[in-house]
Amino acid sequence: MEVSWSGTLCLLVLVLGGPAVYLAAYLVARVRRRKSGGEYATGNAHEVVHNALGEREKWTSTQYLFGLVGYAIGIGNVWRFCYVIARDGGAASLLAYMLSFVFIATPLFLYEMILGQYTRLSSLPAWIQVRPRWTGLGISQFLLCFIVQSYFVMVIAYTIPYIASSCVDPLPWADSSEEHWFVDILGLKQETEPGVFEDVEDKGDFQWVLVASYLLVWAVVYFSISFGKQVLSKITYVTVIAPVVLVVVLIARTAVLPGALDGIRFYLFKFESEKLKDPAVWAAALSQCLFSLSPGFGTAITMSSHTGDKEDVYKAAILTSCANTVFAVAAGFAVFAMIGNIAHVEGEAVEEVASRSGTGLAFIVIASAMPTFGAAGNVMSVLFFFMLFTLGLDSAFAWSETLTSTVEDMLVRQNWRKPPTWVTTLVITALCALAGLPYCTTHGSLILDSVDSFVGINFLLFICFLESVVFIWDFGYSRLDHALRKATGRDLFPKYGCKFGFYAAIPVATLALFIYQLYNDASNGVVPGYKSIEVAGWVLMGILVAVSCVTLWKTAQGTLPSMEPVVENEAAGAEAETDNIELIDRKSGSGLGNSSSDHGTL
Repeated sequence: MEVSWSGTLCLLVLVLGGPAVYLAAYLVARVRRRKSGGEYATGNAHEVVHNALGEREKWTSTQYLFGLVGYAIGIGNVWRFCYVIARDGGAASLLAYMLSFVFIATPLFLYEMILGQYTRLSSLPAWIQVRPRWTGLGISQFLLCFIVQSYFVMVIAYTIPYIASSCVDPLPWADSSEEHWFVDILGLKQETEPGVFEDVEDKGDFQWVLVASYLLVWAVVYFSISFGKQVLSKITYVTVIAPVVLVVVLIARTAVLPGALDGIRFYLFKFESEKLKDPAVWAAALSQCLFSLSPGFGTAITMSSHTGDKEDVYKAAILTSCANTVFAVAAGFAVFAMIGNIAHVEGEAVEEVASRSGTGLAFIVIASAMPTFGAAGNVMSVLFFFMLFTLGLDSAFAWSETLTSTVEDMLVRQNWRKPPTWVTTLVITALCALAGLPYCTTHGSLILDSVDSFVGINFLLFICFLESVVFIWDFGYSRLDHALRKATGRDLFPKYGCKFGFYAAIPVATLALFIYQLYNDASNGVVPGYKSIEVAGWVLMGILVAVSCVTLWKTAQGTLPSMEPVVENEAAGAEAETDNIELIDRKSGSGLGNSSSDHGTL
């Protein structure tokens, strides 16, 4: 094997591109200051807002929107989205995904944003302020974020060996991408039966390449978020824009591959209507929506607590939701074009190629497509896996920010001394990294699949259902509408669509699919052949559900502002408006009284 200079140069450009842009901007600003003979005003993006908890860093509108978009557009838009679409019937699954996005994921995401802006608190203290009996919800949501963050960083870490190997010619997986994934990356042994890989010694030993990659990603996350939102926002601009540019390049290049159109036809036009009758398809589509846009984690609440009082969270929610969906659909073009090319070369059906590797789609099926680019194989490989890496970072940033902000808010709430943010972040990062080390073993991928199923899918459905109950019973649609109107001057729109989602679609769909998932997992299993790992997943989910409900006995009222003055003012305003209308009618001779008189005369 030799060093691929094309791949290496491409990687250097990607890694150094962001810092180079900021260095150039700094030098230009410095020259302008010298020419002006003094300090050059650049504006203070690092504003601070004060509330009962003390000082809170405040996002500018641009930082807030980029943070939300980066949080929503994650590695799951490629790694998980395309696999779900391929497995569940192409366009039919895509339709289920779109409907779930419009009626469930996006409204709940918006409601969380309104709650965060209204209370000016991160998720746990916000739920306590709504009513103390929801303390358990806030704690379990914190634990959900902690657990998912620990294994999500492992998914990001999988890209590091592939990025490094993309700088080698020929690509190490050119002969067998499946063997490279299971043997070289996960450390399993190939059994006598082709395509079967197991840990024959059954020790669950550490894979030190994965350990190093995992810790490297954690170091990037820590240094990106521990020095304030001003630093994080600059990094986020790069990690949001870079994947968009890279996916455009991938679409342009993959569209001309032989067989690419077959893959795209399957993706967009193969509509298996029978699939829409299968609850599993809807469960997968909804769970993908929730995992992608990520309501239920408390992150939207926390991020929105750092916005301005008049920030238009409605517009931000719609833009974020649209950007997330557009990116996922666009990435699907590139992925299914590559899948179509593989099917063309191997003489197989597109659906067989797309669904044969499960969640290893990106690291097996797509990796095997890279050699088909010929001389550009190393460059395309660097572009694809670096795109996955940057996609994952934004979500990791947001979840770490959520954990840190929640701890800081609770320390202040208890009147305890709050340490510097970099210290709090360091402690949380270290604990989360330690919790995720089992994913770096030869059993790691199985543990990850189990935890992802029981926590990242099943418990997420439950927590979203519980959130909807809180919004219905203890926050209220009227308060939600009032909070949005107070900040933006607009009502929830469309009115009846929002009410349908608020009272019916969100609670019914999340609870029904949670129950279905439990039944399906109990019947079919999650990790066949590894009963202890599966049992551990059930226990972990059970603990989280119990924590969610442990404080329901509390009867104390919340500390949200009373809605009575608001209702009285609105009623008075409506009455005044009616009086004005009647007065105008009388003056014009067209009032009801005049009309009746006219009829009497007639």
